[in-house]
Amino acid sequence: MKVDTRLSAPLGINQTPLDYIVSTALASGVVSGALNYEKVKKNKMSKSDAIKDTIKISSQAGIASGTTIAAIQYAVNKHYLSAFLSIGAGVGGVMAIEKICKTKEEN
Repeated sequence: MKVDTRLSAPLGINQTPLDYIVSTALASGVVSGALNYEKVKKNKMSKSDAIKDTIKISSQAGIASGTTIAAIQYAVNKHYLSAFLSIGAGVGGVMAIEKICKTKEEN
């Protein structure tokens, strides 16, 4: 019996920071969605707030993951300024989403 070795390749090969943004956003969406679903079931959170929170957390996690991976790739290639700029972009992105969500909550 022949085994398909393509399936046993290590994860992460040929992945870009954008791939990490998407995969982390999806994974954190599953976790956040499940936790918020429990809150909705126990009447501790409305459905609309649960959806908003899940989208917010997913977006922030995706940005944090993607910019961190980019920073690591830059640092490995000794592009330290680009690594620091990537980290700064990640922090800025997470803070921007937080600010947008708080502004919409206040309205």
